[in-house]
Amino acid sequence: MKQLSRREMLKLMGTGTSLAVLASQGISFVSAQDGVVTLDVIASQPEYLNLEREIWDIFERENPNIKINLFAVNENETPAMFAKIAGGYIPHIATTPTTTSDPATESYKLYMDLSELSDEDFPWWDRWTFDVKNAFTNVYGLPGPRALEVMAPWTCSWHWHQDLMDEAGLDPQSVTTWEEFNELLEKGTEWANSNPDVDYFLDQGWHPLVPLVWANAWALAFPNGQQEDQNAYWRGEKKFNDADSPWRNVYQWLKDSYDKGIFPESWWTREWEGDYEASYIAKKSVMVFHGPWLWDKALAADPTIVQRGLPASPPAAGQDEWTQWIAGIDTFRWYALMEGVQELPEFPQVKQAWAWWHSPAVVKMRAEGQGSPVVYQLDEPLNLEGAAQWEGVRKEIDVPGGLFENTHFVDPANWAESKAAAYQVAGSTNTWDHNGNASAKIGELMTGEIDVQEFLDWAQANFEASFEFPE
Repeated sequence: MKQLSRREMLKLMGTGTSLAVLASQGISFVSAQDGVVTLDVIASQPEYLNLEREIWDIFERENPNIKINLFAVNENETPAMFAKIAGGYIPHIATTPTTTSDPATESYKLYMDLSELSDEDFPWWDRWTFDVKNAFTNVYGLPGPRALEVMAPWTCSWHWHQDLMDEAGLDPQSVTTWEEFNELLEKGTEWANSNPDVDYFLDQGWHPLVPLVWANAWALAFPNGQQEDQNAYWRGEKKFNDADSPWRNVYQWLKDSYDKGIFPESWWTREWEGDYEASYIAKKSVMVFHGPWLWDKALAADPTIVQRGLPASPPAAGQDEWTQWIAGIDTFRWYALMEGVQELPEFPQVKQAWAWWHSPAVVKMRAEGQGSPVVYQLDEPLNLEGAAQWEGVRKEIDVPGGLFENTHFVDPANWAESKAAAYQVAGSTNTWDHNGNASAKIGELMTGEIDVQEFLDWAQANFEASFEFPE
Protein backbone atom coordinates (compact mmCIF):
# COMPACT_ATOMS: atom_id res chain seq x y z
CA MET A 1 0.00 0.00 0.00
CA LYS A 2 1.18 3.51 -0.73
CA GLN A 3 1.98 5.73 2.23
CA LEU A 4 -0.98 7.98 3.04
CA SER A 5 -0.62 11.71 3.44
CA ARG A 6 -2.12 13.37 6.50
CA ARG A 7 -4.88 14.81 4.31
CA GLU A 8 -5.71 11.40 2.87
CA MET A 9 -5.64 9.92 6.36
CA LEU A 10 -8.16 12.46 7.56
CA LYS A 11 -10.47 11.71 4.65
CA LEU A 12 -10.31 7.99 5.39
CA MET A 13 -11.08 8.72 9.02
CA GLY A 14 -14.45 9.96 7.84
CA THR A 15 -15.49 6.44 6.85
CA GLY A 16 -17.73 4.17 8.87
CA THR A 17 -14.81 2.38 10.53
CA SER A 18 -13.48 5.53 12.13
CA LEU A 19 -16.96 6.65 13.10
CA ALA A 20 -17.30 3.50 15.16
CA VAL A 21 -14.01 4.33 16.89
CA LEU A 22 -15.20 7.83 17.70
CA ALA A 23 -18.56 6.59 18.91
CA SER A 24 -16.75 4.25 21.29
CA GLN A 25 -15.42 7.25 23.21
CA GLY A 26 -18.59 7.25 25.28
CA ILE A 27 -20.16 10.60 24.42
CA SER A 28 -23.95 10.58 24.39
CA PHE A 29 -25.22 12.57 21.43
CA VAL A 30 -28.14 15.00 21.66
CA SER A 31 -30.42 15.49 18.67
CA ALA A 32 -31.61 18.93 17.68
CA GLN A 33 -35.21 19.58 18.73
CA ASP A 34 -36.34 21.70 15.80
CA GLY A 35 -34.49 20.77 12.64
CA VAL A 36 -30.83 21.51 12.01
CA VAL A 37 -28.82 23.54 14.51
CA THR A 38 -25.84 25.50 13.18
CA LEU A 39 -22.95 26.24 15.52
CA ASP A 40 -20.42 29.00 14.85
CA VAL A 41 -16.92 27.67 15.58
CA ILE A 42 -13.68 29.67 15.30
CA ALA A 43 -10.72 27.67 14.01
CA SER A 44 -7.63 27.60 16.20
CA GLN A 45 -5.58 29.42 13.54
CA PRO A 46 -6.10 30.32 9.88
CA GLU A 47 -3.28 27.92 8.97
CA TYR A 48 -5.31 24.98 10.29
CA LEU A 49 -8.72 25.96 8.93
CA ASN A 50 -8.79 23.26 6.23
CA LEU A 51 -7.50 20.58 8.57
CA GLU A 52 -10.10 21.38 11.21
CA ARG A 53 -12.83 21.57 8.56
CA GLU A 54 -12.13 17.96 7.62
CA ILE A 55 -12.29 16.86 11.25
CA TRP A 56 -15.57 18.69 11.86
CA ASP A 57 -16.93 17.03 8.71
CA ILE A 58 -16.73 13.75 10.62
CA PHE A 59 -18.78 15.26 13.44
CA GLU A 60 -21.41 16.43 10.97
CA ARG A 61 -21.69 12.98 9.42
CA GLU A 62 -22.20 11.50 12.87
CA ASN A 63 -24.70 14.20 13.82
CA PRO A 64 -26.76 15.23 10.78
CA ASN A 65 -28.88 17.59 12.85
CA ILE A 66 -25.87 19.75 13.73
CA LYS A 67 -23.91 21.81 11.23
CA ILE A 68 -20.59 23.49 11.99
CA ASN A 69 -20.00 26.94 10.52
CA LEU A 70 -16.22 26.94 10.84
CA PHE A 71 -14.28 30.11 10.11
CA ALA A 72 -10.90 31.62 10.91
CA VAL A 73 -10.06 35.11 12.12
CA ASN A 74 -6.85 36.54 10.74
CA GLU A 75 -4.80 38.93 12.86
CA ASN A 76 -5.97 41.98 10.91
CA GLU A 77 -9.58 40.91 11.50
CA THR A 78 -9.24 40.63 15.27
CA PRO A 79 -10.40 44.21 16.09
CA ALA A 80 -13.60 43.62 14.13
CA MET A 81 -14.21 40.39 16.05
CA PHE A 82 -13.67 42.25 19.33
CA ALA A 83 -16.28 44.79 18.27
CA LYS A 84 -18.72 42.12 17.18
CA ILE A 85 -18.45 40.28 20.50
CA ALA A 86 -18.81 43.57 22.40
CA GLY A 87 -22.03 44.06 20.44
CA GLY A 88 -23.46 40.83 21.78
CA TYR A 89 -22.33 38.20 19.26
CA ILE A 90 -21.56 34.83 20.88
CA PRO A 91 -19.60 32.32 18.79
CA HIS A 92 -20.56 28.90 20.08
CA ILE A 93 -16.97 27.64 20.33
CA ALA A 94 -14.21 30.23 20.35
CA THR A 95 -10.45 30.37 20.32
CA THR A 96 -9.12 32.92 22.75
CA PRO A 97 -6.25 34.29 20.61
CA THR A 98 -9.08 35.63 18.46
CA THR A 99 -9.93 37.89 21.36
CA THR A 100 -7.93 37.52 24.58
CA SER A 101 -8.45 36.04 28.03
CA ASP A 102 -5.58 37.79 29.74
CA PRO A 103 -6.18 37.83 33.52
CA ALA A 104 -4.57 41.26 33.72
CA THR A 105 -7.32 42.81 31.59
CA GLU A 106 -10.12 40.80 33.20
CA SER A 107 -11.09 39.71 29.69
CA TYR A 108 -11.14 36.16 31.04
CA LYS A 109 -14.67 37.06 32.15
CA LEU A 110 -15.70 36.93 28.50
CA TYR A 111 -15.40 33.17 28.74
CA MET A 112 -17.46 30.62 30.58
CA ASP A 113 -16.02 29.03 33.71
CA LEU A 114 -15.62 25.50 32.36
CA SER A 115 -15.85 24.00 35.83
CA GLU A 116 -19.60 24.58 35.45
CA LEU A 117 -19.70 21.65 33.02
CA SER A 118 -20.68 18.40 34.70
CA ASP A 119 -18.51 15.31 34.43
CA GLU A 120 -21.27 13.77 32.35
CA ASP A 121 -21.12 16.70 29.92
CA PHE A 122 -17.32 16.67 29.84
CA PRO A 123 -15.74 13.34 30.85
CA TRP A 124 -12.16 14.14 29.85
CA TRP A 125 -10.71 16.17 32.73
CA ASP A 126 -8.42 13.36 33.85
CA ARG A 127 -6.88 13.03 30.38
CA TRP A 128 -4.57 16.03 30.74
CA THR A 129 -1.03 15.39 31.96
CA PHE A 130 -1.29 18.29 34.41
CA ASP A 131 -4.10 19.54 36.65
CA VAL A 132 -5.86 21.43 33.87
CA LYS A 133 -9.05 21.85 35.88
CA ASN A 134 -7.28 23.90 38.56
CA ALA A 135 -4.20 25.32 36.79
CA PHE A 136 -5.74 28.70 35.96
CA THR A 137 -6.96 29.15 39.52
CA ASN A 138 -3.69 27.96 41.03
CA VAL A 139 -1.67 30.55 39.07
CA TYR A 140 -4.00 33.55 39.08
CA GLY A 141 -6.30 32.95 42.05
CA LEU A 142 -9.31 33.39 39.76
CA PRO A 143 -12.22 31.05 39.05
CA GLY A 144 -11.75 28.80 36.06
CA PRO A 145 -10.61 27.17 33.88
CA ARG A 146 -11.54 29.52 31.06
CA ALA A 147 -9.88 27.74 28.14
CA LEU A 148 -8.42 24.36 27.21
CA GLU A 149 -5.36 23.41 25.19
CA VAL A 150 -4.35 19.85 24.39
CA MET A 151 -1.24 20.58 22.31
CA ALA A 152 2.14 20.60 24.02
CA PRO A 153 3.65 24.09 24.28
CA TRP A 154 4.94 25.26 20.94
CA THR A 155 8.55 26.02 20.21
CA CYS A 156 10.45 28.12 17.69
CA SER A 157 13.62 27.43 15.75
CA TRP A 158 15.73 28.54 12.84
CA HIS A 159 14.66 26.91 9.61
CA TRP A 160 15.44 27.12 5.92
CA HIS A 161 14.95 25.83 2.39
CA GLN A 162 17.47 23.02 2.09
CA ASP A 163 18.00 23.38 -1.67
CA LEU A 164 18.87 27.08 -1.31
CA MET A 165 21.15 26.33 1.61
CA ASP A 166 22.90 23.66 -0.48
CA GLU A 167 23.27 26.17 -3.30
CA ALA A 168 24.89 28.56 -0.84
CA GLY A 169 27.27 25.79 0.23
CA LEU A 170 26.36 26.10 3.90
CA ASP A 171 25.34 23.56 6.56
CA PRO A 172 23.63 25.16 9.58
CA GLN A 173 23.16 21.78 11.27
CA SER A 174 26.94 21.56 11.70
CA VAL A 175 26.87 24.69 13.87
CA THR A 176 27.61 24.10 17.57
CA THR A 177 28.19 27.62 18.97
CA TRP A 178 26.67 31.08 18.75
CA GLU A 179 29.89 32.38 17.25
CA GLU A 180 29.77 29.76 14.47
CA PHE A 181 26.14 30.60 13.87
CA ASN A 182 26.92 34.27 13.33
CA GLU A 183 29.72 33.35 10.92
CA LEU A 184 27.13 31.34 8.97
CA LEU A 185 24.79 34.35 8.84
CA GLU A 186 27.56 36.55 7.46
CA LYS A 187 28.56 34.02 4.80
CA GLY A 188 24.93 33.42 3.86
CA THR A 189 24.22 37.13 3.55
CA GLU A 190 27.25 37.56 1.30
CA TRP A 191 25.99 34.74 -0.91
CA ALA A 192 22.43 36.13 -1.06
CA ASN A 193 23.69 39.59 -2.00
CA SER A 194 25.37 38.06 -5.05
CA ASN A 195 22.32 35.99 -6.08
CA PRO A 196 19.72 37.92 -8.10
CA ASP A 197 17.05 35.27 -7.41
CA VAL A 198 17.21 35.69 -3.63
CA ASP A 199 16.25 38.83 -1.71
CA TYR A 200 17.49 37.84 1.73
CA PHE A 201 19.48 35.10 3.37
CA LEU A 202 17.90 35.73 6.79
CA ASP A 203 14.48 37.33 6.70
CA GLN A 204 12.50 38.99 9.50
CA GLY A 205 9.31 41.01 9.84
CA TRP A 206 7.39 42.70 12.63
CA HIS A 207 5.10 40.95 15.08
CA PRO A 208 4.59 41.31 18.85
CA LEU A 209 6.24 37.88 19.05
CA VAL A 210 9.61 39.51 18.37
CA PRO A 211 9.98 41.16 21.81
CA LEU A 212 7.68 38.68 23.55
CA VAL A 213 9.26 35.41 22.36
CA TRP A 214 12.06 35.83 19.85
CA ALA A 215 14.15 37.97 22.23
CA ASN A 216 13.64 35.54 25.14
CA ALA A 217 14.60 32.58 22.96
CA TRP A 218 17.75 34.28 21.67
CA ALA A 219 18.73 35.32 25.21
CA LEU A 220 19.11 31.64 26.11
CA ALA A 221 22.28 31.56 23.99
CA PHE A 222 24.10 33.59 26.62
CA PRO A 223 25.37 32.57 30.08
CA ASN A 224 23.29 35.24 31.83
CA GLY A 225 20.14 34.62 29.79
CA GLN A 226 18.96 31.27 31.12
CA GLN A 227 15.41 30.65 32.26
CA GLU A 228 15.99 31.44 35.93
CA ASP A 229 18.00 34.53 34.98
CA GLN A 230 15.05 35.79 32.92
CA ASN A 231 12.58 34.87 35.67
CA ALA A 232 14.36 37.13 38.16
CA TYR A 233 13.43 40.16 36.05
CA TRP A 234 9.78 39.16 35.74
CA ARG A 235 9.58 38.72 39.52
CA GLY A 236 10.95 42.25 39.99
CA GLU A 237 14.13 41.00 41.65
CA LYS A 238 16.34 42.61 39.00
CA LYS A 239 15.90 45.44 36.52
CA PHE A 240 15.63 45.09 32.76
CA ASN A 241 18.20 47.86 32.33
CA ASP A 242 20.80 46.26 34.64
CA ALA A 243 24.31 45.90 33.27
CA ASP A 244 23.91 42.11 33.13
CA SER A 245 20.40 42.13 31.65
CA PRO A 246 19.89 39.14 29.31
CA TRP A 247 18.17 41.40 26.80
CA ARG A 248 21.23 43.63 26.54
CA ASN A 249 22.98 40.79 24.69
CA VAL A 250 19.99 40.25 22.41
CA TYR A 251 19.36 43.82 21.36
CA GLN A 252 23.06 44.54 20.93
CA TRP A 253 23.25 41.47 18.68
CA LEU A 254 20.23 42.68 16.71
CA LYS A 255 21.77 46.13 16.30
CA ASP A 256 25.18 44.76 15.27
CA SER A 257 23.63 42.29 12.84
CA TYR A 258 21.48 45.02 11.31
CA ASP A 259 24.55 47.20 10.80
CA LYS A 260 26.21 44.28 9.00
CA GLY A 261 23.26 44.02 6.61
CA ILE A 262 22.17 40.60 7.90
CA PHE A 263 18.61 41.68 8.68
CA PRO A 264 16.43 43.29 5.96
CA GLU A 265 16.37 47.05 5.80
CA SER A 266 13.68 48.46 8.12
CA TRP A 267 12.67 44.93 9.06
CA TRP A 268 10.53 46.28 11.93
CA THR A 269 8.15 47.80 9.35
CA ARG A 270 7.78 44.68 7.20
CA GLU A 271 4.39 43.01 7.42
CA TRP A 272 4.48 39.60 9.06
CA GLU A 273 2.40 37.70 6.52
CA GLY A 274 2.47 39.92 3.45
CA ASP A 275 6.24 40.56 3.45
CA TYR A 276 8.13 38.25 5.78
CA GLU A 277 6.22 34.99 5.48
CA ALA A 278 5.34 35.51 1.82
CA SER A 279 9.02 36.04 0.96
CA TYR A 280 10.02 32.77 2.58
CA ILE A 281 7.14 30.82 1.02
CA ALA A 282 8.11 32.19 -2.43
CA LYS A 283 11.74 31.13 -1.77
CA LYS A 284 12.94 34.71 -2.06
CA SER A 285 14.55 34.29 1.36
CA VAL A 286 16.55 31.32 2.55
CA MET A 287 16.26 31.24 6.32
CA VAL A 288 13.91 32.46 9.05
CA PHE A 289 13.23 32.16 12.77
CA HIS A 290 9.68 31.03 13.40
CA GLY A 291 7.30 28.73 15.20
CA PRO A 292 5.69 25.68 13.56
CA TRP A 293 3.20 27.64 11.46
CA LEU A 294 5.45 28.90 8.67
CA TRP A 295 6.85 25.40 8.21
CA ASP A 296 3.29 24.28 7.48
CA LYS A 297 2.42 27.25 5.28
CA ALA A 298 5.47 26.71 3.09
CA LEU A 299 4.75 22.99 2.79
CA ALA A 300 1.13 23.67 1.87
CA ALA A 301 2.28 26.03 -0.89
CA ASP A 302 4.77 23.50 -2.25
CA PRO A 303 4.56 19.90 -0.98
CA THR A 304 7.90 19.09 -2.63
CA ILE A 305 10.02 21.52 -0.61
CA VAL A 306 12.57 20.26 1.89
CA GLN A 307 13.00 22.26 5.08
CA ARG A 308 15.50 21.70 7.86
CA GLY A 309 16.02 23.39 11.20
CA LEU A 310 18.39 24.28 14.01
CA PRO A 311 17.48 24.80 17.68
CA ALA A 312 17.02 28.41 18.65
CA SER A 313 20.13 29.37 20.58
CA PRO A 314 23.49 27.71 19.99
CA PRO A 315 25.48 28.50 23.14
CA ALA A 316 27.72 31.55 23.23
CA ALA A 317 31.14 31.64 24.88
CA GLY A 318 30.81 30.81 28.57
CA GLN A 319 27.51 28.98 28.17
CA ASP A 320 28.03 25.22 28.36
CA GLU A 321 24.52 23.94 27.61
CA TRP A 322 22.46 24.43 24.47
CA THR A 323 19.03 25.45 25.74
CA GLN A 324 15.90 25.47 23.59
CA TRP A 325 13.04 27.88 24.26
CA ILE A 326 9.54 26.45 24.60
CA ALA A 327 6.34 28.27 25.48
CA GLY A 328 4.85 28.08 28.92
CA ILE A 329 1.91 25.81 29.68
CA ASP A 330 -0.88 28.21 28.82
CA THR A 331 -3.84 28.21 31.20
CA PHE A 332 -5.87 31.06 29.73
CA ARG A 333 -5.75 30.73 25.96
CA TRP A 334 -7.00 28.57 23.10
CA TYR A 335 -10.35 26.80 22.95
CA ALA A 336 -13.08 28.36 25.07
CA LEU A 337 -16.83 28.77 25.43
CA MET A 338 -18.07 32.35 25.55
CA GLU A 339 -19.88 33.50 28.67
CA GLY A 340 -23.59 33.53 27.83
CA VAL A 341 -23.45 30.52 25.54
CA GLN A 342 -24.96 28.46 28.38
CA GLU A 343 -28.12 30.57 28.10
CA LEU A 344 -28.65 29.80 24.41
CA PRO A 345 -31.28 27.21 23.42
CA GLU A 346 -28.65 25.32 21.41
CA PHE A 347 -26.35 24.90 24.42
CA PRO A 348 -26.99 21.10 24.54
CA GLN A 349 -25.54 20.85 21.04
CA VAL A 350 -22.66 23.13 22.01
CA LYS A 351 -21.76 20.84 24.92
CA GLN A 352 -21.95 17.85 22.62
CA ALA A 353 -19.61 19.40 20.05
CA TRP A 354 -17.25 20.67 22.77
CA ALA A 355 -16.90 17.24 24.36
CA TRP A 356 -16.41 15.57 20.97
CA TRP A 357 -13.65 18.04 20.01
CA HIS A 358 -11.72 17.15 23.16
CA SER A 359 -12.26 13.39 23.01
CA PRO A 360 -9.17 11.12 22.67
CA ALA A 361 -9.72 10.05 19.06
CA VAL A 362 -10.31 13.63 17.90
CA VAL A 363 -7.38 15.02 19.89
CA LYS A 364 -5.20 12.42 18.15
CA MET A 365 -6.40 13.60 14.73
CA ARG A 366 -5.86 17.24 15.62
CA ALA A 367 -2.35 16.62 16.95
CA GLU A 368 -1.28 14.53 13.99
CA GLY A 369 -2.70 17.09 11.59
CA GLN A 370 -0.82 19.94 13.27
CA GLY A 371 2.27 17.85 13.92
CA SER A 372 2.38 18.55 17.62
CA PRO A 373 2.94 16.45 20.75
CA VAL A 374 0.17 16.70 23.33
CA VAL A 375 -0.29 17.25 27.07
CA TYR A 376 -3.12 14.73 27.02
CA GLN A 377 -3.30 10.97 27.56
CA LEU A 378 -4.35 9.27 24.33
CA ASP A 379 -5.60 5.74 23.77
CA GLU A 380 -3.12 5.20 20.94
CA PRO A 381 0.36 6.64 20.29
CA LEU A 382 0.76 9.66 18.04
CA ASN A 383 2.15 9.33 14.54
CA LEU A 384 3.67 12.71 13.69
CA GLU A 385 5.41 11.59 10.50
CA GLY A 386 5.12 14.29 7.86
CA ALA A 387 4.68 17.18 10.31
CA ALA A 388 7.05 19.83 8.98
CA GLN A 389 8.67 21.31 12.09
CA TRP A 390 8.59 17.97 13.88
CA GLU A 391 10.37 16.21 11.02
CA GLY A 392 12.73 19.11 10.32
CA VAL A 393 14.05 19.70 13.83
CA ARG A 394 11.83 19.14 16.87
CA LYS A 395 11.98 15.34 16.97
CA GLU A 396 15.79 15.64 17.16
CA ILE A 397 15.83 17.94 20.21
CA ASP A 398 16.34 16.63 23.75
CA VAL A 399 15.82 13.03 22.60
CA PRO A 400 18.44 10.29 23.15
CA GLY A 401 20.01 9.50 19.80
CA GLY A 402 18.61 12.64 18.17
CA LEU A 403 20.78 15.01 16.18
CA PHE A 404 20.35 17.58 18.97
CA GLU A 405 20.11 15.23 21.94
CA ASN A 406 22.33 17.53 24.01
CA THR A 407 20.02 20.49 23.44
CA HIS A 408 17.58 20.71 26.35
CA PHE A 409 14.17 22.35 26.55
CA VAL A 410 13.48 24.82 29.32
CA ASP A 411 10.77 23.91 31.82
CA PRO A 412 7.46 25.09 30.30
CA ALA A 413 5.86 25.28 33.76
CA ASN A 414 8.55 27.63 35.07
CA TRP A 415 8.17 30.89 33.18
CA ALA A 416 7.77 33.73 35.69
CA GLU A 417 6.69 35.98 32.83
CA SER A 418 3.47 33.98 32.51
CA LYS A 419 2.83 34.12 36.25
CA ALA A 420 3.48 37.88 36.31
CA ALA A 421 0.29 38.37 34.28
CA ALA A 422 -1.66 37.96 37.51
CA TYR A 423 -0.14 41.24 38.74
CA GLN A 424 -0.34 43.36 35.60
CA VAL A 425 -2.11 46.68 35.91
CA ALA A 426 -5.24 46.75 33.75
CA GLY A 427 -4.66 48.73 30.57
CA SER A 428 -0.88 48.96 31.02
CA THR A 429 1.63 48.48 28.21
CA ASN A 430 3.58 45.51 29.62
CA THR A 431 7.38 45.67 29.57
CA TRP A 432 7.94 45.70 25.82
CA ASP A 433 4.74 47.54 24.81
CA HIS A 434 4.41 44.78 22.23
CA ASN A 435 0.94 45.83 21.09
CA GLY A 436 1.90 49.50 20.95
CA ASN A 437 5.18 51.30 20.44
CA ALA A 438 7.64 48.39 20.44
CA SER A 439 8.27 48.29 16.70
CA ALA A 440 8.96 52.03 16.52
CA LYS A 441 11.24 51.85 19.54
CA ILE A 442 13.19 48.95 18.06
CA GLY A 443 13.42 50.98 14.85
CA GLU A 444 15.01 53.83 16.80
CA LEU A 445 17.54 51.37 18.19
CA MET A 446 18.35 49.88 14.80
CA THR A 447 18.88 53.29 13.18
CA GLY A 448 21.00 54.62 16.05
CA GLU A 449 18.55 57.22 17.39
CA ILE A 450 18.85 55.53 20.77
CA ASP A 451 21.35 53.02 22.14
CA VAL A 452 20.76 49.70 23.90
CA GLN A 453 20.90 51.29 27.35
CA GLU A 454 18.19 53.78 26.44
CA PHE A 455 16.08 51.00 24.97
CA LEU A 456 16.35 48.97 28.18
CA ASP A 457 15.66 52.08 30.29
CA TRP A 458 12.40 52.41 28.34
CA ALA A 459 11.56 48.74 29.00
CA GLN A 460 12.24 49.05 32.74
CA ALA A 461 10.04 52.13 32.98
CA ASN A 462 7.26 50.19 31.24
CA PHE A 463 7.70 47.29 33.64
CA GLU A 464 7.48 49.51 36.71
CA ALA A 465 4.29 51.12 35.39
CA SER A 466 2.73 47.81 34.36
CA PHE A 467 3.08 45.50 37.37
CA GLU A 468 2.11 45.75 41.02
CA PHE A 469 3.45 42.80 42.99
CA PRO A 470 2.29 42.05 46.55
CA GLU A 471 4.64 43.08 49.32
